[in-house]
Amino acid sequence: MEPTIRSFRNVYKPEGPGARLVSIDDNPTTCTLSYSEIYPDKTSSHHIHEWEHEVYIIKGSGTLFCDGKEYPVRAGDAMFIPPNVDHYTLNNGGEGVMRRIEINPLAASQPGAPRGEGGTQGSGQPPVIRNRENLTAETGSRILGPIDGVPNYLMLYNGAMQPGAVSHAETGGHTHPWDHVIFCLEGHGTLVCGGKDYLVAEGDAVLVPPNELHQWKNEGDLPMVRVTFNHLDSAAHE
Repeated sequence: MEPTIRSFRNVYKPEGPGARLVSIDDNPTTCTLSYSEIYPDKTSSHHIHEWEHEVYIIKGSGTLFCDGKEYPVRAGDAMFIPPNVDHYTLNNGGEGVMRRIEINPLAASQPGAPRGEGGTQGSGQPPVIRNRENLTAETGSRILGPIDGVPNYLMLYNGAMQPGAVSHAETGGHTHPWDHVIFCLEGHGTLVCGGKDYLVAEGDAVLVPPNELHQWKNEGDLPMVRVTFNHLDSAAHE
């Protein structure tokens, strides 16, 4: 199976609604991924629902509201918003447009998935917010993981892959029963999947199918930075 590679630049319209980069039609087994922008003094959708969000802020800063409480957020923050929490994000950080990706479980894309309007008091469970600068020996690359109570998938912050670096060089790649959903934050490189080379660049979302031999190579002259979303079962195999 070939990977899905889709740039936000090809599907997102400025000042328009969020654009689905990995959709249910791509047959992911873990999650979907959307790209959106919040303009100064504007907000994301204000709503409440039975599934969680994970959000990564690429650029900008503002305030996350969860059940009426305020949490400052900024570029490099990973946010786990628990299910049944009334929430939205306000761009009031004075840094221009906020750019972000949002990850949802597959249940959120099913027809008729219940979604309530904002203004309803939720469970009161607070979000988890961790900046990439705050990764520790305990978290490793898991910017959001089992220690945070995530129910479906974890978020890995794949720090800078330096020019010339190759993943799994000794084995020519690796395979596993879960898929990867990836967003390239910086740089560009080559994904080798099923014996074919695919160029991946900043702004691309990638779906690597399960059980497919794959490997990353940075053949450029700049570091490549990614965030990766894996099924929660993968945590036991890292």
